[in-house]
Amino acid sequence: MADAFPARRPLAVLLAVAQVVLALGGCVSVKTTATRPSEGPGGGLAVKVFSDDSARRGNQVGPMGIVGELERQDGKAWRPVFRSLNPSWVVVGLPPGSYRVSFRARLTDAGDVERLEKPVQETFKVKQGKMTDVQVTLSHISPALVVIAVVTVVVAAVLIADYLSDHDLPEPPLPPPELVDVVFHISLDLATAAAWGGVWDRSAPTVTSHFPAAGALVAARRPKVIYCLSKPVQPSEVEAQGVSVLGESSGLIEGVVSYDTTNWWVVWTPSQDLPPGDTYHVTMAGDAVEDQAGNEPGRAFSFSFKTAR
Repeated sequence: MADAFPARRPLAVLLAVAQVVLALGGCVSVKTTATRPSEGPGGGLAVKVFSDDSARRGNQVGPMGIVGELERQDGKAWRPVFRSLNPSWVVVGLPPGSYRVSFRARLTDAGDVERLEKPVQETFKVKQGKMTDVQVTLSHISPALVVIAVVTVVVAAVLIADYLSDHDLPEPPLPPPELVDVVFHISLDLATAAAWGGVWDRSAPTVTSHFPAAGALVAARRPKVIYCLSKPVQPSEVEAQGVSVLGESSGLIEGVVSYDTTNWWVVWTPSQDLPPGDTYHVTMAGDAVEDQAGNEPGRAFSFSFKTAR
């Protein structure tokens, strides 16, 4: 039987294609891939973030500077127990219970917080003696593709086919060496506490991640340096000179050190643009911060990055 409305067929196809592209553009996949034995007390989570399916198949984590948070359910409330800026991290020593992994923002090249269009939030069970592997795959289609889909069916269809087969998608960079086999141990008491600090807390704050990544080439002219900590510290005990940035050619760079209580970040903000084409060595002193129980990191945390010409 002939189509009674042939003129409407292109429009119907156009709308269908546009809907598919919109759906793909909002796609975020979070799944538990495996549960395996974990040594030591409690259980653990191993989290990896991938920009797309191609990166996931190649085990290339990214993007860098993604703001991750692990929370534990305490009655009706959720208590943060770990934070990181890396797309890959492992936390062990967690008491069994319900945990929530969240990725709501990422850092721009200048170190500013940029909210994700599609925040990621998923709840998982941590079991005694078990390590749970969690994979997060982010959307990779840009809003521009949706516009193209509305303009032309043919081009949109090709773009969708390319997306589904992972053709012509940019590959994220390989993870830096610092992301390999890094395991963070959380005290059982610390993870179950309703409030932080106190003489019972013997664990010292440590650095879980930093921005920029080690060896990164930064295009921003005035990038912030951020140290993400394993636990909150006292804002009044953050040393004004606790972070130093030394350029190989430009020398010591002036900046202001502050503390972000929401994210557990020690932030160094440069007072002026960084000279381009230089290598910078960043150090947070071992006594730069102190938690509520008087614990200090005890050792310095250093890394280097470069500025683009």
